[in-house]
Amino acid sequence: MKQVAFTLLLVCSLAAAADTLKGIVQNSTTNKPSAGDEVTLKKIGNGMEDVAKTKTNARGEFTFNVPPAQQPYLVWVQHQGVTYTQAGLPGGVPVAVRVFDAATSIKEISILDHAIAIQTSEDGATLSGEEFYTVGNQSSPPRTLTGKQTLEFYLPEGASISESSVQTGKTQLKAAVIPAGEKNKYAFVFPIRPGQTQFHILYTLPYSGKLELDPRSDLPTGTLMVAAPDSIQFAASDSAIYEAKSNPQFKSVNFFIAKNVTPKQKVAFAISGKGAMPREPEQAAAPRNGGAPGEPAGPGGGLGVPNERPDPLHSGQWLFLGVLSLFLAAGGVFVYTSNQNVAATAGPAIPQDRSTLLMEAMKEEVFQLESDRLQGKINPQEYQTAKAALDKTLQRAVQRQSK
Repeated sequence: MKQVAFTLLLVCSLAAAADTLKGIVQNSTTNKPSAGDEVTLKKIGNGMEDVAKTKTNARGEFTFNVPPAQQPYLVWVQHQGVTYTQAGLPGGVPVAVRVFDAATSIKEISILDHAIAIQTSEDGATLSGEEFYTVGNQSSPPRTLTGKQTLEFYLPEGASISESSVQTGKTQLKAAVIPAGEKNKYAFVFPIRPGQTQFHILYTLPYSGKLELDPRSDLPTGTLMVAAPDSIQFAASDSAIYEAKSNPQFKSVNFFIAKNVTPKQKVAFAISGKGAMPREPEQAAAPRNGGAPGEPAGPGGGLGVPNERPDPLHSGQWLFLGVLSLFLAAGGVFVYTSNQNVAATAGPAIPQDRSTLLMEAMKEEVFQLESDRLQGKINPQEYQTAKAALDKTLQRAVQRQSK
């Protein structure tokens, strides 16, 4: 009898020590629950550790029984070969994950913004280039573009890629670039989800004092911008394509902007001379409307540059982020509006009050911090300081929500 009582007590104790993390997966292409998707729960610690696996039921639901935690777990949902992620806390609000059916061809893909920043080394023997592609997927019904080559682009001959990454929402990940089969043509293989995806390439190449670049694309481009120090001369092959602009916030930098570029338009240009971007941090401020350089400010203000964490390992080259913020802030506005459009087509979502929204935002920040640490983007001291502050804030949010 005593043994039975002890066993019951042990079972109760184990049950009390565990908590439940629930979630639901919605197929936003069909507006129906996504049944049969594989769901993996990962613990963020000294790496990404798989905790448990399950599959969604006929109602798209999944449940994990895990120990209570102050830090969120990471939920990975695999749908038609594409991974969708969301952070969640045991005992918190159910995790809502939206997935989309995959397609190898989508007509409603375009380059919203293509920004190029160039500068040279001090001796002028090396040219550094940094490019951002803000790609929009406006498919209806919404679908994710997959395949061996999702975004193709051209780089100058002799370019050596030192970094390539992709950002969706607040999550930035390293992403491989492969040759696309044509000379000087490359491609990302990262899936392009509905809404906005930002692709980033950093490269260098030998420079003799003059060079011709041809940033053509097989996709229509809403805005193409080239930023360069004013000591570098810019000459477009078609002078009617580009409009030169300047901005007092960015002294010693010239901007050359082309609008509504079609795949057949000649957008090649030649540069000569040498020079580096200004390094004063005050020049990295974006205008209130998040528009292109020289455009008037509009009401409401911009949402800022999606990537808010320049890589300290490339502090000199990532200075381009500040220089490009005038241009890329508009992409932040698109991130918000496109996410709203996707949400509108995804069916009813789980209601969230103010404290829940705050906690969800904090979860994303914790995940982003861990992602930066795993990718070596933050040193141990900075990581510990930021983690302590986030942990304390997240704990307060959890306490407020439990009241």
